[in-house]
Amino acid sequence: MKIIFYYYNSTGTLFLSYSDGNGGYADEAYVFYTLRQAIQKFRREYGLQRKHIRVIKLY
Repeated sequence: MKIIFYYYNSTGTLFLSYSDGNGGYADEAYVFYTLRQAIQKFRREYGLQRKHIRVIKLY
């Protein structure tokens, strides 16, 4: 199952952490992006467009 975990730190930076069921992972930080924009950019960069990915807020 493909999952993206996200959270904001105290300065407003958005952190995305991607994990798939096969041991693949990626971490990215986005400044001045909304959650929707960041996920769209992340999916474009990693070739995950048209894939079902679960999005979970950490804290």
